[in-house]
Amino acid sequence: MALHLIKLCVGIDSIEHLATSDRAELRALKAARKPAELIHRTRSFPRRAEEILAGGSLYWVIKGVVQVRQPLVEIR
Repeated sequence: MALHLIKLCVGIDSIEHLATSDRAELRALKAARKPAELIHRTRSFPRRAEEILAGGSLYWVIKGVVQVRQPLVEIR
């Protein structure tokens, strides 16, 4: 059974706002000739990282409701 992460999406008003923000971040990374990958930093490393990577996702809470699912590729 997959294990998931759930995070609050602070400062984002809608799914469209998150998508626009992500696109802008990717464009800035490409312009800086850095790898174009979306990275979310957290204070602490997940204790059950292996279980999360075995099919888990990152779910974003926007305005108090879980609205977005992003598959996880890697945890560093």
